[in-house]
Amino acid sequence: MKKTLVIFFITFSMIILGYTITATINPYYLLLKDLAGNKMEIFLLIKPGANPHLYSPKISDVKKMNSSDLIIANGLELEPYIKNNNKVFYVSKFIPEMFIIDNNPHIWLNPFFAKYYIIPGITKKLIDIDPENKVYYLNRAKSIINNLDAIIKELYEFLGKFQDSKVLVEHPSFYYFFNEFGIRSIPLESGHGKEVSIKNIIEILKKGENLVAIFGEAQQNTRSLKIISKELQKKYYILDPLGNNAKNYVDIFLNNLKIIKEAFSYAK
Repeated sequence: MKKTLVIFFITFSMIILGYTITATINPYYLLLKDLAGNKMEIFLLIKPGANPHLYSPKISDVKKMNSSDLIIANGLELEPYIKNNNKVFYVSKFIPEMFIIDNNPHIWLNPFFAKYYIIPGITKKLIDIDPENKVYYLNRAKSIINNLDAIIKELYEFLGKFQDSKVLVEHPSFYYFFNEFGIRSIPLESGHGKEVSIKNIIEILKKGENLVAIFGEAQQNTRSLKIISKELQKKYYILDPLGNNAKNYVDIFLNNLKIIKEAFSYAK
């Protein structure tokens, strides 16, 4: 009994003395969990089924952020509610400015940004906080990147066949993703609340060529997409930029690739 209590208090003390990090969105939460393992406690602010563009923090969320040693946020105006919080570090600071287009915040969906900037950058932040476990974090980062490399290879092999094609998307979350593989994405909205005319989109698409697929998103309203899908007599598919069912960060790419493969299989 005494031995059990000693183990309990040692374990409890490690949790209390350990570092805590809050991630604003699920992709960074999953990545931090992958990197930190059992060395840090990781919290998630916004559930993956919610739209981060519409999020407003509750009192419990504010308390969670205040109790954290570090807040990992995306930046690029995705989280205006934490603009003045001195615990925040923005992942977008890792990405060279020359690669940011129209202040589009969806940088976590570009696998090359992830490999060369995001994963190494967040790993360095963990090492800065906890240098004693440097080797541990570096080894876990290497493993994640190895898994990501396998997905990148698969993406190149499949999407390379569709270069110069077009996809219609409800929201520009996958802009960096498709652009990386030479596929142009046409968004119904250029940003949250900036929806373009459905009539204009339909006319553009009718005159154009190489539209291989139509995509909505799990966190977005698909009302406009249903109208266009019916008009063009083309089925639409739902992508998930935030990883509702992802078990880890790389899963986000893997799960969406499955949907993209299904959608592109019907391309004429």
